[in-house]
Amino acid sequence: MPRFNRLGRWIGATLGAALCVVAVTYSVAAPAGASTGTRNCRDVSLPTGLSATSRQNLTLFGRLCLPASGKAQAIQVLVHGGTYDNTYWDFPGFGGAYSYAAYMNGAGYATLAIDLIGVGRSSHPLGATVTIQSQAYAIHSAVQAARAGALGVAYRRVVVVAHSLGTLTADLEVSHYQDVDGFIPTGTSHGPGLLGLVRIFSKAVPALLDPVTAPQVPFGDVTYLSTPNARSVFYAGGSVDPAVQAADEASRQPVPAGYAGTLAPYIVATPLLGTDAIDVPVLLVNGQRDGVFCAGGGGLATTSCASDQALYESERPFYSPAAQLQTYVLPDSGHDINLVPNAQLWYARALRWCSEFVPAS
Repeated sequence: MPRFNRLGRWIGATLGAALCVVAVTYSVAAPAGASTGTRNCRDVSLPTGLSATSRQNLTLFGRLCLPASGKAQAIQVLVHGGTYDNTYWDFPGFGGAYSYAAYMNGAGYATLAIDLIGVGRSSHPLGATVTIQSQAYAIHSAVQAARAGALGVAYRRVVVVAHSLGTLTADLEVSHYQDVDGFIPTGTSHGPGLLGLVRIFSKAVPALLDPVTAPQVPFGDVTYLSTPNARSVFYAGGSVDPAVQAADEASRQPVPAGYAGTLAPYIVATPLLGTDAIDVPVLLVNGQRDGVFCAGGGGLATTSCASDQALYESERPFYSPAAQLQTYVLPDSGHDINLVPNAQLWYARALRWCSEFVPAS
């Protein structure tokens, strides 16, 4: 039975208002893009809904990339964080230096970087109707599509890799649906800092009032949020190329207000995330100076990211022995570990873990 409780939903909706003011058939879109010497990519479109019992009338967009050989028995489903879309995992420009997806494709893994509901090229229903549970179900839809052969191959092994708000959502998917073989949560912890969260949410405005995000939301829908200048929080305390930060800020995405609102109880009471029910291997990764989820980031978090071992000791109580928890701290990094100069250090750590627990072939 689902672990989501009704009281949590009510609390989340109430707090969210204050903050704001498995599919049976699948279809894959025609190839729409690029190939390089190390991989081949195309756009895919998958059906989903706001829940398993609702109409499956929404579209989940994904960017599917395969190794140059086209052969892989394992796929990584990549889930972006709040104010991002699928390009967080395959950041354009800069010589491809900030592409987790390309790194894994080069190592023989398929990747599917999705846009969550209300984001990017996925469906944009009324923002108030999209919940964290809806997004967990959307991730589940992608996992099931990968297993069912809807992407051209019925993948034997599936890893979910997620960041920040996407990780909190993936916690629910992995613990509730129990349909993956491994999990790499990044940019999160069970001891978030109130000050760090306030620094982000204090920047929130209706997406219709932000000229960058206004064209991306349904006409007249005030239940989408934007957070201009939140990147100043995401990169605080660590190294960053100013040009990358500027490009990142210019590509910010809206967030459905219902999604942000229903997050609230899981932030207030992180055990609701259900990570103690995760029974597959887990690699937890954080930036050393994450301003929201690490004590060293100045946001009043209680989780230590001083070292791999310190992060492990902080997080171990929240996972079962079956998770075989491993941890990694990216040095000299803030919250956005994919878009910092030494990002490939964590890419390499993730690859070693994947090779051990969820091999590509």
